[in-house]
Amino acid sequence: MNEAQRQSYLKAMGLTPWVARVALPGAAPSPALDWPEEEQANAPASPGPAVDVAVPSRATVDAPSGTPELGPAAAADPEPEGSAAAALAKAPSARSVAPAQEPTKEEAPAPAKAKVKGLTFTLEAHLGGTTWLLCAQEDSQAPGLGRFEAPLMANLLALFQGRPQRPRRFFCPLTEQPMPADEAAQALSAFVAGLSEQSGGERVLLCLPEALAEALFEQPRYQPFELGRLPALVISSLAEMLADPVQHKSASWQAMQAHGYDGV
Repeated sequence: MNEAQRQSYLKAMGLTPWVARVALPGAAPSPALDWPEEEQANAPASPGPAVDVAVPSRATVDAPSGTPELGPAAAADPEPEGSAAAALAKAPSARSVAPAQEPTKEEAPAPAKAKVKGLTFTLEAHLGGTTWLLCAQEDSQAPGLGRFEAPLMANLLALFQGRPQRPRRFFCPLTEQPMPADEAAQALSAFVAGLSEQSGGERVLLCLPEALAEALFEQPRYQPFELGRLPALVISSLAEMLADPVQHKSASWQAMQAHGYDGV
């Protein structure tokens, strides 16, 4: 930045610029500035060797400590009404502006429970005494019960003085087309009725997952109902008993005792 620009910036900021008008002893010569108006306004009354030092303005001298100095820019005429500067001057400060009230958000309605379009499951059926034991396979595509499910099913079957034999199986869906829950329940009821007509049996005990049981029979587990004209009871699935035996084995055994499924 050259000297002329520096002096102009100092003046715009309210600082009184000055330069020595005569060479000071032992000092470098001052540059000659082309400011004719300044030279006329600040020309000394009579020539002399004295150095003319500009005196700060009264506004600068009288300003109290901690108050920003006001220069020529602050003393200028106010901006005309309607100008951008006037609009900014009238605008409230950030502290005085009340926060905008956020629009009330309406709570979104809870999504409706999706209806099961089609069920897929496989049941393995065994007869123990007069009780048909139907257990859901954890893997409906597997050829049979899993490695740990089969021993648990055998223990349940032994309670009714039965033993694992070649099982009967119920597959859902019966064809490649999806089967709704109500149709699956009807098909299962017909399957149980056919088992009873062919091989006997007086009641049914089903080990089903909670979601499957409610979709088929529209009621919670551990409550008696009728299936294929036989008394029926749904307890926890074999997979649930293996995963959480304290909860599911206990709830299943209590329901079996309460409704007479604790033995022959």
